[in-house]
Amino acid sequence: MKDSPLLRSLLIALVVCMACLVHPTRASAQSTCAITGTVPINSNQYIFQNNEWNSTLEQCSTVSGVGFSITTANFNLPTNGAPATYPSIFRGCHWGDCTSSNPFPIQENNIASATTSVTITQPPGINNDSAYDIWFNQTSTTAGQPNGTEVMIWINHQGAPQPFGSRVATVTLNGASYSVWVGRQTSWNIVSYVATTPVTSVTNLNLLPFFADAVSRGSLEPSWWLIDVEYGFEVWTGGQGLAMSGFSVSAAAGNSGSTNCGAVPSAPTGVTGTAASSSVVNVSWTADTAPANCSISSYNVYRSTISGFTPSSSTLVGSGITGTSFSDTGLTASTTYFYIVEAVDAAGTSAASAQTSAKTSAPGNTGGTCHVTYTVSPQNSSAFGAAITIENTGGSALNGWTLTWKFANGQTVTSLWNGTATQSGANVTVTNMNYNGNIAAGATLTGIGFNGAWNGTTNAVPTSFAINGATCN
Repeated sequence: MKDSPLLRSLLIALVVCMACLVHPTRASAQSTCAITGTVPINSNQYIFQNNEWNSTLEQCSTVSGVGFSITTANFNLPTNGAPATYPSIFRGCHWGDCTSSNPFPIQENNIASATTSVTITQPPGINNDSAYDIWFNQTSTTAGQPNGTEVMIWINHQGAPQPFGSRVATVTLNGASYSVWVGRQTSWNIVSYVATTPVTSVTNLNLLPFFADAVSRGSLEPSWWLIDVEYGFEVWTGGQGLAMSGFSVSAAAGNSGSTNCGAVPSAPTGVTGTAASSSVVNVSWTADTAPANCSISSYNVYRSTISGFTPSSSTLVGSGITGTSFSDTGLTASTTYFYIVEAVDAAGTSAASAQTSAKTSAPGNTGGTCHVTYTVSPQNSSAFGAAITIENTGGSALNGWTLTWKFANGQTVTSLWNGTATQSGANVTVTNMNYNGNIAAGATLTGIGFNGAWNGTTNAVPTSFAINGATCN
């Protein structure tokens, strides 16, 4: 075909116009300032949502990898009300908007595995929580508000905001402590787990103990469907600079058909209670035998000062327990406590065990002046985070106290929260950790922790603790 100036001009114009169409689309796929703007990630495996639902102020977010940062935000809402926004990334179906390669929906009683990872950045001075928002619906799909349960996991938060509902318990899940809040919105339940020792990242966090705890409280039904897992920030004031990265969600259903777990466990046996001090009772039991095609996922422990009590959410003191023992702390001296244990599998919760009891010793008969509870959680292959709870079991306050402990296998402390640590070999000495100036007699001190380094072979388990030279229980 013979070239002509007119044809050449038309072709150039067509190319220019196509470039005008393509370039803005690429830019808008990476950032958004729209109140309900979304950005697909990894060919729609995940979806970012700006999700500004309680404000009209400008919020702009930029997506990078499976993460995002808030580049523009200056909210100013009272912290005793609803947040302005929940910018987040989700996998699953959010109000009918679904990701690709979607493992959901899965019925709660048929979830074989559910894990997630994330790392966050929280600049100071912002009232916010950094949290998972996990939705269950009574049916397998919904195009609108889910009508089952909203499970929130606050791994970190800043300022005054608190979860919806009322605080009902403190539980240990996956080796970490969480305060539990429950409430009821107009058409769905809310149960929130707030980390008592906040963290800035989680790796392969197992979600099943949280779901099992919610089931044990009656906040979640085993027949309801998990439809999505979200992570983001609820923001009341400020917001600029909040960021997350490395978000991932993996889940799988159990085997279908006749191989599904279809029976609840039998009631646990061999339950015993032993008083360890004037404020501590240790409860243990025999490992339960799971029904055919089932496995025991966890145990629940209930406590009352009334013999013959009926287990309920108000008497639940331990849930998501994967071992066969539980240490109940913060108790009153010279008091008899009664305990019941239940087992949990994918089909539900067992009947209650036979009741056991133990009486705490009188004040001053503790064998020491302190009781220490110690938990540790991996951060990666070479680091760990740890949390310590100290209970003063003596008859007088501990003022200007010094905490010491010895590691069993030579782990090292790399940083301490609100204190000063020195280490010589395996021996660690901590000073300047006297929150509130002292620990009153009978009082419990939480929120103490440190980061450390693995020695490459074993967990960071201490062999002993001491306060002011007195060995702790």
